Amino acid sequence: MNNGIFFSLSKSYFNSALSSFYYMGQTNLLFKPVALLIAILYSAILIPASTIFILFIIFDWVGGITDALRKLLINLIYQQSRLIDKSFISFILCPILLSILSPIFLLSLFIPKFSSNTLVNIAENELSAIISGVGAFKTINEITWSAANRLFIYVSNTYLIIKPIAAVVAIIYSTVLIIEGAIFAILIPIDWISQLIENSRQGIVRFANVQQRKIRYNTSSFLLSPIVLVILAPFFLAVILIPKFATNFDMDA
Repeated sequence: MNNGIFFSLSKSYFNSALSSFYYMGQTNLLFKPVALLIAILYSAILIPASTIFILFIIFDWVGGITDALRKLLINLIYQQSRLIDKSFISFILCPILLSILSPIFLLSLFIPKFSSNTLVNIAENELSAIISGVGAFKTINEITWSAANRLFIYVSNTYLIIKPIAAVVAIIYSTVLIIEGAIFAILIPIDWISQLIENSRQGIVRFANVQQRKIRYNTSSFLLSPIVLVILAPFFLAVILIPKFATNFDMDA
């Protein structure tokens, strides 16, 4: 399980303090007293900043629970859509379940997320991800359209004697599904905004992590990176606390 944003930032700020002492230990003997004083001064600011971030760790937990709930619902929705043309019972029941689960899933998307799981590997072309809108609203839109299509696939493949009834059922069900899909389509811009927020969060985590590592290895980073991290801490907190309403799903509907 990945660490949440607040835990990761708290860890980076705490590690920055440790890295200052690591650099002090590796520097030449003449500079050690000055480096020790600087490391102590920086730690006196970095550790409280780390503590502030860890106080918000509850948002990491809530975000994880929210994502788990959304993934459970979308998996159920996806499974129902794939079963529609498999049998007469699934043709009748799965669209009903889809129509019930989709609004519940929509409600779950409006639970604000103030944190995310940190990503080890993030897509290189983030702009492409933003434009494509690969989030929850687009995913459900595609699932509902696919489900409507599967209704008519079943009609075309079923026995001739029940085709007329099946066609009427398919028209009714597909109308409901298309309406639901259209609602999700209208909300796709929320996917793009959420992706921008997500990219900002991941960028902040990566930046803080890089800075805390650099402190160990050269004098300029030892002197400047802690100051940069301290100055940016309020900005980081403000950006991360911008609520995100959508979740990305890697699913072929």
